[in-house]
Amino acid sequence: MIPAALAIARVKFVLELRRREVIFAMLLFIAATIVIVHFALSGDTGAGSRAAAGMLWAAVVFTAVLGLLRTFAAEQEEGALDALLLAPIDRAAIWIGAALAQFGFLVVVEVVAVPVWWVLFFQAGGPSIGTVVVALLLANVGIALVGTLAAALALGARTRDVLLPVLVLPLVIPIVLAGVTATYGAFGEEVGGFRPLGFLALYDLVFAALAWGTSEHLLGD
Repeated sequence: MIPAALAIARVKFVLELRRREVIFAMLLFIAATIVIVHFALSGDTGAGSRAAAGMLWAAVVFTAVLGLLRTFAAEQEEGALDALLLAPIDRAAIWIGAALAQFGFLVVVEVVAVPVWWVLFFQAGGPSIGTVVVALLLANVGIALVGTLAAALALGARTRDVLLPVLVLPLVIPIVLAGVTATYGAFGEEVGGFRPLGFLALYDLVFAALAWGTSEHLLGD
């Protein structure tokens, strides 16, 4: 199952990179958000730094929704999804491959966006970059798991583009809260330690188990 999932993830990732539609839209959105908030808060350094921490997570979540809208869309439009369902592989591999591809999209976007965010808001110092990176990676896993599960739920709906954000955003609110708390803690000003990171890891495990158990029925229907 793992080789099949990796193959599906590689194909999805390479195809989307060649098309450039999803990656370009995600990069443009998150870059525009960072720049707009930077100029809006440029007059207040203290409040701006704290607001920037929350802004990063809001930008990551809403940018992720743009990528999730394409989950299974290409396969469904070209009939490849039916072929995958008929292939002699575990259907969970289809879900794992899609989740891995979404994780890759988020990492690519953040590799570009986080340095820009850091330079614009924290010239004189900022949060612990290690804590922020770990929190982002754990959050990416959760967003990819939840988003792929929601995309499977909304797969056959006519209003899929509207239904998917409605399903995803309430489920990722805990991720945003934990991510913001972890980022505030990285400044050394908030109490919390590793609890937000532990929560993100637990959240990932819960939804990994949930999606693993339901992917067979969701993709089959």
